[in-house]
Amino acid sequence: MKKTAYIISHSHWDREWFLPLESLRYRLVTLVDEVADLLENKDGFEYFHMDGQTVMLDDYLLVKPDERARMERLVRDGKLRIGPWYMLQDAFLTSSEANVRNLIYGNQDALKFGAVEKIGYFPDTFGIYGQAPQLVKQAGMDAVIFGRGVKPTGFNNQVFESDYTSPFSEMYWQAPDGTRVLGVLLANWYSNGNEIPVDAESAKAFWDKKLGDAESYASTGALLFMNGCDHQPVQVDLPEALDVARELYPDVEFKHSHFAEYVTALQELVPSDDLQVIEGELTNQRTDGWSTLVNTASSRMYLKQANQRVQQLLEKQVEPIAVMASRVGTAYPEEYLKFTWKMLMENQIHDSITGCSLDAVHREMETRFMRAEQAARAMLADSVTRIVRQVDTTTAKLDGKTVPIVVFHTSGYEASRVVTVDVELDRTYFAEMPFEEIPAYLDGLPRATLEVRDADGNLVDASVTELGMQFDYELPDRAFRKPYFARRYRVTFVAEGLPKMGFATYFATPVAEKELVSLESDAKHLENQFLKVDIAENGSYAVTCKETGRTFAGLGGYVDQGDIGNEYMFKETGDGLRVTTENLTANCVVTEDSAVRKTVEITHVMMLPESADKVSFADEKARVVWHPGRVSPRSEKLREFVIRTSLTLEKAGHALKVDVQMENQIEDHRLRAIFPTGTKRETHFADSVFEIVERPNQVSEEWQNPSNDQRQQAFVALGGLMVVNHGLPEYEVNADGSEIRLTLLRANSEIGDWGNFPAPEAQSLGEQVAQFYVMPYKEEELRSEAAKWAYEYQMEPFAVQADSQHDGRLSNREEFAMWQDAPGLIFSSWKRATSQDAEVLRFYNVTKSVQELELLQNMCKTTILEEKVATESAKRWNVAPSEIITWRKEDKK
Repeated sequence: MKKTAYIISHSHWDREWFLPLESLRYRLVTLVDEVADLLENKDGFEYFHMDGQTVMLDDYLLVKPDERARMERLVRDGKLRIGPWYMLQDAFLTSSEANVRNLIYGNQDALKFGAVEKIGYFPDTFGIYGQAPQLVKQAGMDAVIFGRGVKPTGFNNQVFESDYTSPFSEMYWQAPDGTRVLGVLLANWYSNGNEIPVDAESAKAFWDKKLGDAESYASTGALLFMNGCDHQPVQVDLPEALDVARELYPDVEFKHSHFAEYVTALQELVPSDDLQVIEGELTNQRTDGWSTLVNTASSRMYLKQANQRVQQLLEKQVEPIAVMASRVGTAYPEEYLKFTWKMLMENQIHDSITGCSLDAVHREMETRFMRAEQAARAMLADSVTRIVRQVDTTTAKLDGKTVPIVVFHTSGYEASRVVTVDVELDRTYFAEMPFEEIPAYLDGLPRATLEVRDADGNLVDASVTELGMQFDYELPDRAFRKPYFARRYRVTFVAEGLPKMGFATYFATPVAEKELVSLESDAKHLENQFLKVDIAENGSYAVTCKETGRTFAGLGGYVDQGDIGNEYMFKETGDGLRVTTENLTANCVVTEDSAVRKTVEITHVMMLPESADKVSFADEKARVVWHPGRVSPRSEKLREFVIRTSLTLEKAGHALKVDVQMENQIEDHRLRAIFPTGTKRETHFADSVFEIVERPNQVSEEWQNPSNDQRQQAFVALGGLMVVNHGLPEYEVNADGSEIRLTLLRANSEIGDWGNFPAPEAQSLGEQVAQFYVMPYKEEELRSEAAKWAYEYQMEPFAVQADSQHDGRLSNREEFAMWQDAPGLIFSSWKRATSQDAEVLRFYNVTKSVQELELLQNMCKTTILEEKVATESAKRWNVAPSEIITWRKEDKK
């Protein structure tokens, strides 16, 4: 067999990690300058791979903008290989749509430079979702290169026929829909050709080992060698090193190459009948379980919560409402959306959103999240304002003092929800009277409250709280700012039958202030038409589904464990000391009981060890003891840990809402909420990227880690009980399926990995919060009705007050959705194409059978990259099992 060694020069570029962004950017600028000089002037140095991410060039050109033409020339000439991603994300900790935006903007930016490296590149991703083959295939890629998830076994290992093992570094990887791509595992890592020696003696020793290592896994004579590593400076004498190798090994062809050339050669050579087919997600299932890096899903949980909040805001409110606004004449803010998505994606890089970097890195992330959210809300406010101005908010049934309230709902599913909005009455501008007189004037007006009616004049259940007089201002489109004072009221009401994708108008009318009635409310019981909740003495709760009659008892207890791991991996303290709320007496108080909802606050006071044993744990960290070998116990000194849990059951709510507040002054620990399922099962279900994945509860025979933690997107479900989370991506299901464990907080003190890198702010001291829902469901409806409600609860509807009653071209209720309901098909995105010449709609099928979706307008199918394709447009579409399907509706010319 002829051997060809393909040497690919690269530098795996963690944008921020054990050094902060600007420290690494300084090194990046030096790297890119040197690479450009080599590509232009060094004979034999032909190509450089930019780690699959275009953000490297963005970062470089911020410092050297005048070098853009040079970069474009190198890309066009095929020497500088860029894309297909904008950045190398963490696959599981970013949403389905965030993964798509990453691919879209990466391809878009690479094409502006001149070319895209069409290889699905996942060199250091901490596990990869199972739909990745379908995603990259739709983006025009036939092969993926990845560094984790499959165990290479070599030719003589007898377990190679098992799932998630392969005798070769080459294999086929198949998505749930059957899409298959060629997969190449970096079996000897992405540094297996790093720092190639030039002197003959060293080169002989180097290549004897490296060639042997590569051949032990390769199915062909095409051998891949990655010349680089993390933040690696470019090897400037590589051509000379390859000349030496050619002299030493005349039977091996040494080529300075790139991935497209290597993959083309590989596809011609691979023995397709002999390759293993790996199906679904890659999470190192067939390993000892100690290096999965899964617990990055719980490091610095506040980052995950911020990420979930902003990405949901962008994809489920800003984008669809901007489409609505574009329908009535407002420009779609594509450039600003791209700017905002990129800002968010800078936080979604695999060493950033995972929370496994220095404190300085994550402090900067908090600022980025804040800026991204500000930008998102600015776009949203502008779109909403322009829509509301065109809504007909008049009604003959109510008087002139009535305030119109427009409720926007964009989950993709029709629902009845509780909505809260602040309403202003008696607004008085500074221009109307001396501003110092306005407070007394407003204070002297008759007291009032509000009642809320729908557009047909029907009174709806509402709760009103007076907020008093407050200052605010307007920023008119064509005038100077207008400050004012107004009396403000917080109105919470039930909005029935909200549209899937649109808005409905309600009307708040001032009425005489009513005398408040003191309620004698039961602090141990909540109930609506769907659920009954009973709270036990220890603060756990039982939830009964009225439709099925099933009761899930003992829910919501807390278990605290010591943690002597790091930001990557949880490791329980050597003493195994756990503290629970099982035998505590909780204090329960009703904090709200109104026509729209009831809330009970449960208070637990736990006595926890203040940290791990400081002396022994400090010693283990100083000696860089690998986390599986650590044995430090928890401290004998105890400290109070107070947990306040608010249970809220809304009228028309299908789930119990749970809000948790913790004042964390405890170090080195993990807190989880426990949910007994009342059943035993071998598998469970979790929401993942473009699929509901079924995972085994039992670990493989190679697994040694006592924990089997997993990652989720919106929910985990088992045996009729679903836990829907808001930015809490880590959970565990025990081996027999009788218990779901949701991580709320994990506090640790170091990065881990290859050295002693303190990260004290990873202890997450101070106030920490968590929010989730507990929802019973019919097991046969998991992929239809139950999933719909889980996605519904990811984003609250919101309401705005219209300035006044006025005529408009839009009715008081508008349904913009272009589709009929289809159980089993999940709404994912509605936006305008990045080219802005079409609307784009995306769904995916979470069932194992073909589902039919009826559109209300003719649309044509397109790729995940929103590219035009030559297909017939139609209204009725069959969607294959697990298919991700995207349509375009071209603008009328």
